[in-house]
Amino acid sequence: MVKVNRPLVGAFAVFLFCISCFISWISFNGYLSFLQKSDVIIFSWKLGLMVFGSPLLFYFSYLAFYSAIKNEVPKMNNKLANLLAIVAIFGAVVSFFSSIYISCNLNDQDYKICPKNSWMAPNKYVKNIALCDEW
Repeated sequence: MVKVNRPLVGAFAVFLFCISCFISWISFNGYLSFLQKSDVIIFSWKLGLMVFGSPLLFYFSYLAFYSAIKNEVPKMNNKLANLLAIVAIFGAVVSFFSSIYISCNLNDQDYKICPKNSWMAPNKYVKNIALCDEW
């Protein structure tokens, strides 16, 4: 029988749950700003991937909560974990192609791309180039 360090695992579960919620909110916010055609749209393929990868993170946070509450190592449901992993992999492909579509669509609608601070930063599309300085 393996004894679980309950405070550490519980803190990790809360941290993982909060990160999952934050990632989901950022990703949905990017999609929502695109669908509403906002003046400023921040989007990249990584933001698109987050919405598909967050269910797997929620499942891992559930396993950590279970481990902290029951004080034992939980048994993972392999079918569910495999399904969530397939969703995340499928999401990587879909988010890459949706990022290309969104970029072309916004360029056709005369959105401008702001200069980025790093190559890893998401693209910021604006209707007026003066909006690049905000945020």
